Amino acid sequence: MSSAKSKNAPRAKRPSKTPSEIAPGVYVGNWDDAVKFQGARFCVLDEEPEGMPPSQHIAIYSEKVDRADRKNLDRLAKEMKSARDRGMPVLVFCGHGIYRSPFGGAWYLHRSEGISLESAYARVREARPKAHRGLDWIGNLAELTGL
Repeated sequence: MSSAKSKNAPRAKRPSKTPSEIAPGVYVGNWDDAVKFQGARFCVLDEEPEGMPPSQHIAIYSEKVDRADRKNLDRLAKEMKSARDRGMPVLVFCGHGIYRSPFGGAWYLHRSEGISLESAYARVREARPKAHRGLDWIGNLAELTGL
């Protein structure tokens, strides 16, 4: 019997003590990471929360309708790239750093580097193993990317 794990097997959920760097100066993280982060912060929660650390809020997904917002995803990628072009480290964050922020980080890589979203997610998951792939939880992701 083979001991090799399926590449689609669930990832072990271990707490992240720091944000995860997915590209030079580009990080994915959770609320606690955002509190401590020095640089440009982008919150991608569905609603702008009270007490949010100083950051720009860009809602990229609505759980109510199970749809990602391509316009906001592209806006997020553009704003992140602009901050990086100015030499600032950037953090995209959500509550737990498992769904929305990895999705935002993968979208940034997809748009800024011209790589497939699947390849972008592979890089995000390499840096942040507990991240969930968008194709596993976003209803309209295939139509956004033509997958």
